[in-house]
Amino acid sequence: MYPLSILKTYIMKLSIYLCVFLALLISCKQETKTKEIEDKTEDIKTIISNLDTNEKKEAFLIELHDIDQGNRGEKIGLQRLEILKRNNYNIYSQEYLEFLFKRMKIDSINTVKAMAYLDTYGYPEFGVKNNDARRAINLILMHQPTYEKQLRLFPYVYQAFKNDFISADSFSFLLNNMHRHRYGKSYPHALTNEENIKQLLEILPTD
Repeated sequence: MYPLSILKTYIMKLSIYLCVFLALLISCKQETKTKEIEDKTEDIKTIISNLDTNEKKEAFLIELHDIDQGNRGEKIGLQRLEILKRNNYNIYSQEYLEFLFKRMKIDSINTVKAMAYLDTYGYPEFGVKNNDARRAINLILMHQPTYEKQLRLFPYVYQAFKNDFISADSFSFLLNNMHRHRYGKSYPHALTNEENIKQLLEILPTD
């Protein structure tokens, strides 16, 4: 048998190699994700520039909504549970991490699309008829993983609210969502949506 000191040294080296390997693996995945999104961005610019009618813009927004909703909900929840069961609820299993990575990639590309649209055309204040199209930008904002990323879309939504293209009820709900992202808890709702909006705009840092 090997002396205890040799075994300890071997285990220590093995742990270091494993940590380095995991770090490199995560780094490679992140680089791949960034490259894919950068490549996708060029395609998105072309798509956005071709939205030369309100009908095309509305169809684009409906697609954003459908992708956002298709990336979550009951069906995705069941897939997540099945993957966890197959891997003995190991949240670090390769299959589960790939599942999460795919969800994040879809949301990231959707965000790039939304920002490209907003930068080019602003918030959709034309006569949007489809309810899914009206909700698309708000949903993408609410589904950002961090408060800081929500702030990238917030100025457009806030301006649309001030221009009466977003109801007080919807905007109040959105601000409550942002409060949960920022402080990890819901804000006690005021007596009215208008008062709730006023209080949250005073509390939430938006610059």
